[in-house]
Amino acid sequence: MELDGKVAVVTGSAAGIGKAIATALAREGASVAVADILGDMARETAGELASEGLSATAFAVDVSDPEQVEAMVRDVTEKLGQVDILVNDAGIGQSQSFLDMAAEEWDRVIAVNLKGSFLCSQAVARRMVGRGQGGRVISIVSTAAENARTDAAAYCASKAGLVQLTKVMALELGVHGVTVNAVGPGLTITGSPVRKPPTDAYRTAFVADVPFGRTGLPSDIAQTVAFLASAKAEFITGQVIYVDGGYSAGKYSVRE
Repeated sequence: MELDGKVAVVTGSAAGIGKAIATALAREGASVAVADILGDMARETAGELASEGLSATAFAVDVSDPEQVEAMVRDVTEKLGQVDILVNDAGIGQSQSFLDMAAEEWDRVIAVNLKGSFLCSQAVARRMVGRGQGGRVISIVSTAAENARTDAAAYCASKAGLVQLTKVMALELGVHGVTVNAVGPGLTITGSPVRKPPTDAYRTAFVADVPFGRTGLPSDIAQTVAFLASAKAEFITGQVIYVDGGYSAGKYSVRE
């Protein structure tokens, strides 16, 4: 029980990778705030965890809204006592070409993926610094932060921006005992009802560049986050760990 007595907020955790992360942290002993814009689904997930005898409470929040974020963090603190761990998982995808993408779509992706992580991190970090007991901030980025792809300008930009935000926060918060890291999944099949699965052609093309020869599993990401949240990772900060089976190492499919 690496996280016994800790309180963790996981945004975007009603389904998919976020749900797997919330489950892993709860199984390690943390009291988990299942925070998601989909309030009903968040309550279902919290109920599933509670049925396992785990500690989980649902909170509805739109991470792109500063007032909602502040209210969520305040509610978590009042109900659960403090926040020791924040996982920024809330995010949305995109599938429009650069030439066709509307400014409104760009704003929406950046607002959720980058601004949302900034707002949640700032609200939580202020309280961590005030308590003087350190903490953990972990953001879920993507191999798209370094490996650009077509029809994803806003998404790639948001994840690259989140990588740099992670490093700046690590530099500024280290003196307060707060570590800040990022985890970058490769193509991960989640089965989430709120995300459209990749086409077979895209999946085949992606896996051709993965040395391990498979897509990721939500548990692959969750286990890495649980490690970074634990005391075993207390001297790791400002880092991005790509959990992608080797995809970001290079072009595996291009050989002599």
